[in-house]
Amino acid sequence: MKEGVKFKNMNSPSSPLRIKGGRIKVDPSLKAVLQNFSLSYLGKRQNALQGYDFEALRTELAELKDRALEQNERLLARFEEKARAHGSIVLRARDGAEANRLIFKICRDHGVLKMVKSKSMVSEETGLNDFLGEHGVEARETDLGEWIVQLGAERPTHMVMPAIHLTRHDVAALFSEKTGQKVPAEIPALVRIARQEMRKEVFAAQAGLTGANALIAENGAIMVVTNEGNGRLVSTVPPVHIVLASIEKVLPRVEDALLLLKLLPRTATGQTITSYVSFIAGPHKGLQYIILLDNHRSEILADPQFREVLRCVKCSACLNVCPVYQIIGGDEFSHIYMGGIGTLLTAWIHGLKESKRLAKVCLRCHRCEAYCPTKIRIADLITALAERINTETGKPLWKRLAFDGVMARPNIQKAVFGAARKARRLIGKKNGFSRKLPAWMKKYDRFRSLPAPAQKPFSSLFKKSFVPEMSENKQIKGTVSLFAGCLVEHFYPEIGMAAARVLSRLGYAVRPAPALCCGFPPSNAGFRTASGKAFAKLLEKTEAQGPIITLCPTCTTMLAKKGPEVNDSAEAKELAKRVKTFSQFIFENELEDLSALMPAERKTRTVTYHDSCHHKNVLKAAGASRRLVEKALESEIVEMEEPDKCCGFAGSFSLENPEISAALLADKLAAIEKTGADIIALDCPGCLLQIRGGCRSRGLRTRVAHTAEIIEDAICQKAR
Repeated sequence: MKEGVKFKNMNSPSSPLRIKGGRIKVDPSLKAVLQNFSLSYLGKRQNALQGYDFEALRTELAELKDRALEQNERLLARFEEKARAHGSIVLRARDGAEANRLIFKICRDHGVLKMVKSKSMVSEETGLNDFLGEHGVEARETDLGEWIVQLGAERPTHMVMPAIHLTRHDVAALFSEKTGQKVPAEIPALVRIARQEMRKEVFAAQAGLTGANALIAENGAIMVVTNEGNGRLVSTVPPVHIVLASIEKVLPRVEDALLLLKLLPRTATGQTITSYVSFIAGPHKGLQYIILLDNHRSEILADPQFREVLRCVKCSACLNVCPVYQIIGGDEFSHIYMGGIGTLLTAWIHGLKESKRLAKVCLRCHRCEAYCPTKIRIADLITALAERINTETGKPLWKRLAFDGVMARPNIQKAVFGAARKARRLIGKKNGFSRKLPAWMKKYDRFRSLPAPAQKPFSSLFKKSFVPEMSENKQIKGTVSLFAGCLVEHFYPEIGMAAARVLSRLGYAVRPAPALCCGFPPSNAGFRTASGKAFAKLLEKTEAQGPIITLCPTCTTMLAKKGPEVNDSAEAKELAKRVKTFSQFIFENELEDLSALMPAERKTRTVTYHDSCHHKNVLKAAGASRRLVEKALESEIVEMEEPDKCCGFAGSFSLENPEISAALLADKLAAIEKTGADIIALDCPGCLLQIRGGCRSRGLRTRVAHTAEIIEDAICQKAR
């Protein structure tokens, strides 16, 4: 291959807008690339964190970031003072437009016609490349991924790996197109071409622009973390160095930056340390300008509910584990910033209109929160954002009907489900599934079979047919209320009956809790008023004493965590203390007595376990369920690949995003099939609906069962 080839047409796209209309389409090739990366990342991250207490470190970093945000203006002022003492020129920019104008003025004042850039995600936020191009200044990216996507007239699709959506074959084809000669799809050859071309750009540029991973208030230095060395070239070779950094990056001391450095590479790429860590205090030669960008961050700082968004260190750990991102990538799931955290940043930086569509494709599965190095409550904040979107941009009609019109009104909800039971004759029923759905519902049934409403709801069935099954004449230990939740109440009453019989055999008097919606579905959709009404009615009707045993993790999340948020009363807080999932209650209180109820010999069954999102990520209760399932079946669980990855149900998510829901379910079923398990155990009726329906649609004979059913089956074996 010839040396010094000239690349053609390296212009950026004319607009940074990424949101597309219409239905989301899943690209199987992209999906495979992203999922392979995610699996590799999880392994590397685990290895990189060996010997570290991740929870302790991230708690420390979150608290550090909170303290720095609390004194943000004071720290910025100190940083400015120290940076100026080193010879830097420090400027403030209220928004992206002002930052772009300041940078262009610097270029004009110093005769800059070509600029090279590194670590400059914030410049994507401001649309700097396009702005400079329109004013006669050529801006060239030098981070390898950024350079590749700029070469292809694209935008980054990941905050750390901008070209993650491209394979080496894609890059080779792009290089071949731009060079006019055949370029082999071999990594060394591709890197060699990139290096030689980028270095020419660096040495020809009159200015270099970098971002910053941290601004150090005590000494006026910036910290820049890179893997390629281009950051050092960009900041030292051109005579003018410009730093564009957002105001939340400021930290008090060098030691604080070192704490950040412990977690940033480990959570970003699974590295123990990046190749280059640079602390730059003042210009290397010539001039150094530092532009501190606000761009609505002061508004986030002033909002106590959303301030924690600014803890974000742009490591992209949330993207790396996000089930939706792995399906559709950053081209669909972004405006400028990607994924769940990008949805939150977009709302302030680029407006609610741009974030509205992104919020719809967030599962609220909370998986990202388990990996975030600064403990940002991304899912909860997106729910709060959805509430603001509903208030300021309007609520969708079907959601108003469902949440304000039905779920907030128990009598109407009861009538709707009553009508659905009467419609059983119209929709038909085979093995518990609907057969003749209306044409408009077929799109939701194409990747799974939907259950038919139960002939009798759980509350009615319990009242008419429940017979206490006290074990060996034991005295009653106490009375428990069994909260079924909507799906068990109206579709899976057998789960409720199984749980009631198990609790009875363990010595408890069981009474059904009110057959009312807990309020979680409207809460999760940002319908706070409807959620509050539903929860208040349930609170009013619920017995004031005794444990409340739940069969649905989302209901548990509502009763134990979200309820007191929508109903700030002593009664709500007291109720929250009484709530336990079925598995938690038995594991914590009845493990020994449960063992006594189990048969000495059990039929050997192979079981795998699906971690329901709220059960695993919010309630932290999956461990208890796994122990109970293994005890009931006297068999170790065969782990599926990524058992904590969402099945794609997520309530109304599967209605709004059937393409993503179908892809997630297909992945879950493939993981299940690989285990060869006879039984799929889980604790969420929504996951049961999704996975059981998917198994039936595919013709899989694997049994999908709630933990309560599995335990009752084991007890019944002994009784027989």
